[in-house]
Amino acid sequence: MIQKTLLALLSIAGIFIANGQEKDDLSKVISTLCDSLLAKKEIRSLSVGVIKSDKIYKFHKGRLINRKSPGDNTLYEMASLTKTFTGTLLAKAILDKKVGLDEDIRKYLPDSLPNLEFDGKPISFRHLVTHTSGLPNMFPNIPEIFDKPDWNELPFKINKLQEGYTRSQFLEALQGIKLDTVPGFKLSYSNAGANLLGYCLEKIYNKSYKDLIKAFILQPLRMNNTYVGVSDSKSKSVAKGLNSNGLEMPIRVRKELNAEGGIVSSLDDMMKYIQFHLQNDNAIIRISHQELLNGKYGDFENGLFWQIIKNGPKPDKVFQNGGAFGTSSWITLVPESELGVFIITNVSGPEVHQKLNATADKIIELF
Repeated sequence: MIQKTLLALLSIAGIFIANGQEKDDLSKVISTLCDSLLAKKEIRSLSVGVIKSDKIYKFHKGRLINRKSPGDNTLYEMASLTKTFTGTLLAKAILDKKVGLDEDIRKYLPDSLPNLEFDGKPISFRHLVTHTSGLPNMFPNIPEIFDKPDWNELPFKINKLQEGYTRSQFLEALQGIKLDTVPGFKLSYSNAGANLLGYCLEKIYNKSYKDLIKAFILQPLRMNNTYVGVSDSKSKSVAKGLNSNGLEMPIRVRKELNAEGGIVSSLDDMMKYIQFHLQNDNAIIRISHQELLNGKYGDFENGLFWQIIKNGPKPDKVFQNGGAFGTSSWITLVPESELGVFIITNVSGPEVHQKLNATADKIIELF
């Protein structure tokens, strides 16, 4: 079903770069907003894409480390935007009736793992996609490295810990986890939870995560410049990034589990992905963007690795950000308005995402 739907989407003749006076006026304003963001101290370059109904606007600003301007096909690390791809796969599995959102994840694990429950309540798929599973941030689980870290050194330490990390090591680490509260009770960000979901999806479909992403998303959407994991041949093509101190940061190392942050992509391909996630009549998208927290946090909700802001009388905003060691990205969708904004820069830092978010909001206000 997803393949036919996506191919139909791509056959729509209305997917084009906006032209005419409307495009000129909006482009000038959006370009000025991009220039204002580029004037911020940390940010050196930008790639920005905006979709409004059948119109697409694209902008590239500044210079990369190699002193070249970014372009439509520049490869960037998507980092945690990868999780939305993983959530989309889960939405397909739910639509295919292969799994239930509140099903015990242990059904798809090789061992019984009685430790993955608390007070008789097991971790479910709902808990994984809302970061309420109680699992740690990452495996190997060494939380002390985040205690007053040296941000110039931490990325290199994490890469050293995770280089070559295997599925077997991941499952062994799961056996040592002890939950301290009922799953679903509290928010606690977990890359380990996202990788656990990726592992479960591999078992559900009997395919690797890489093959699932390729078969169900990349090929149907014709995202030909998007990859799971950074191969040696592609690593030289990925935009190198900086931290907020201007130091060059490493890209993530190669490892077996990539569902939490392993996708690299380009502006052109991400426009196709965002166009897909603006299809309100698509069952997979409705499942992906459903509200799973049941109002527990007021105006803040979670979809399947998407965050949602209930925006009062205005349309809801569906958003997610991604932060690699040297890359920051932001997506905001306004499905009701058929509007989406994607911004990415090859700089990471404690305030960069706030600035990307603020710029995305200003762009949205133009429409």
